[in-house]
Amino acid sequence: MADEGKSSVKLSHRMSTQDASFIYGESHSGPLHIGSLNIFDSPIDYDEILEHMAQRMHLLPRYRQRLAFAPFNLAHATLEDDPDFDLRNHVKPHSLPDGADERTFLAAAMATFEPILDRNKPLWEMHLFQGLPHGRSAVVWKVHHCLVDGVSGMELLTVALDFRAEAPPPEQPALPWSPQPLPSALRSFATALVDLAQNRLNEARRLAGMIDAPRAALKRAATIANYAAKMTAMLGRRIVASPWNAGLVSSARSLAWLKVSFADLRSIRNALGGTANDVVLAILSEAAARYLAEHGVRADHAPLRIGCPVNVRRGGESGALGNRVSMMFPELPSEPMGATDRLQAVIRETNRIKSAGDAQALELMMELGDLVAPMLLGMGSLVGTNAVDAAAKLAALAPRVARAATLPPPGINFIATNVPGAQVPLYLAGREMVEMVGLVPLGANLGYNVAIVSYNQTLVFGMMAEPRLMPDVDRMRDLAGDVFNELMAAAKAQAGGATARSAPSRAA
Repeated sequence: MADEGKSSVKLSHRMSTQDASFIYGESHSGPLHIGSLNIFDSPIDYDEILEHMAQRMHLLPRYRQRLAFAPFNLAHATLEDDPDFDLRNHVKPHSLPDGADERTFLAAAMATFEPILDRNKPLWEMHLFQGLPHGRSAVVWKVHHCLVDGVSGMELLTVALDFRAEAPPPEQPALPWSPQPLPSALRSFATALVDLAQNRLNEARRLAGMIDAPRAALKRAATIANYAAKMTAMLGRRIVASPWNAGLVSSARSLAWLKVSFADLRSIRNALGGTANDVVLAILSEAAARYLAEHGVRADHAPLRIGCPVNVRRGGESGALGNRVSMMFPELPSEPMGATDRLQAVIRETNRIKSAGDAQALELMMELGDLVAPMLLGMGSLVGTNAVDAAAKLAALAPRVARAATLPPPGINFIATNVPGAQVPLYLAGREMVEMVGLVPLGANLGYNVAIVSYNQTLVFGMMAEPRLMPDVDRMRDLAGDVFNELMAAAKAQAGGATARSAPSRAA
């Protein structure tokens, strides 16, 4: 990232197919930005936060670039310097009414997070809220998924913030930023043709390499074919029909979060087995099973299927922006069970997936997306997203009809993404960040997703829901807290009483 800030600030950047897919797949009812809700221990003035960010923009070059689409979508969009960049278009102040409580604040925060980002400007926003209870302030970050995934987004956040309250501003560049003009239509057309030709040449070289190394090529093809068959079989299997998948989402969002000690999570892992991710999946899947039971859902032994993004960056790719993720899809019981039995079921399932190499196979399969012409991807997505938006509007206008036309589950029940963050306090304009909650997209009929973020020795489950499909996301949060407490009690018993127990913190 530092190298990018020094040498390539003015260079355009052609999006990868994976990055561009978040532009193609975005709809007004399902915006594809990610972000975080950061709460600080004291008020921050707007001018202070504006100056803080202005001093760091040279370290965040992508934050001063906007999309430039190629004519006829011959190639994926590029990111180009925005000659009209104005920090005030991205850092926005909000004041809560006197006496505002947490619920009032959350409603205001979600109202800023819900709208789609303006594609005529750099694809990020930072909303400052004043007037929170106990004299605190908050920032809602929005960053488009085409720019970052969870890992690279967290790296950008640590660049924007400080590790000390009294940290001096970073060293400024010798010359002020001078944006390049946006490329003309003719230049965009020409560079798109060049990049298209280069991609085809790279594909030809890859094919030649396969011919020269047939054994490796056959192994790769067999891996892809085997995983494609497994995916087809998986998608053909029935999963539980959860209420949060029963209709198309609107643009409305609600949020609740659960904060637990990372040390407690490690105690559970050490006493009961598995990984920290296994413990997280046990908490979320058992909470979901209990939620379904409470809401009278007949599971009929159909499993919960959870989409879990997997970071596939290699050693030399640390600090790279964009998206470098694959997915795994654990299938877990949808009926309630004991917390320790749940954890053992998760451990068995994740071990099965890891031994099969599914995440790596999906990464190879996703590379085939580069063979699809951007023009076709763009046209197909335009038809699909317009249809989704039209159906979502109809559901909002005629909710009874929408409830009657229950949709089948979308292949997975929800996404749970686990993002590691800084394990020491971070500061903005000298104020300590005391809470960080991850914010994730919803779309189509995925009406509930979870971001799990670690920060300053805590782990926060940020539960995002569409309030029509899940009107009681706080209940899901409470059930997750119950499962955590049960796992802590089991870990304490397993360790002979040596494990200290601390109750989770529940918010919103």
